[in-house]
Amino acid sequence: MSRSVEFTKDMLILHLTGLTSVGALRRRVEIPYTEIIQASVSDFKLSMFQFRVGTSIADVREGRFLIDGHWCFISYENHNDVVVLELRDHEFKQVVFQIENPVETERLIAEHRLEYIKNRGMQQ
Repeated sequence: MSRSVEFTKDMLILHLTGLTSVGALRRRVEIPYTEIIQASVSDFKLSMFQFRVGTSIADVREGRFLIDGHWCFISYENHNDVVVLELRDHEFKQVVFQIENPVETERLIAEHRLEYIKNRGMQQ
C-alpha cells in the first residue's frame, strides 16, 4: 500500500508514496499527538464534487477537501474502514486515510498518544 504511518516520540507522520503522493499533492502529513482529539475506524464516503485541491475519481479521494468550512486531508481508494483522525489546532480538522490494518493502526495511535501524554506529565 502506498501509505504508511510512522510513530515518533511526539507525533504521528502519515507517509504517502508513488501515485498516491502525486494525487494528494503531498508526501507526508505530520500530526502532533497533542492535536489528536480521537481516532476511529469508519466509512467515510465523500462526494466527488466536494471542493478539493487534489484528486477525486470514482471512489479515489486524495488531497485536501473543504468540508463544512474546514480543510480535511483525505487519502483513500475505498471509503470503507478508513482511519479517521479528529484534530484540534492543526491545519486540517480531520485526516482520513486508508491503511492495510486500520483497527491495529487505530489501537497504535491511541497507545502512542497515551504514552506521550503520560511521559509529558512526568516531565512537568
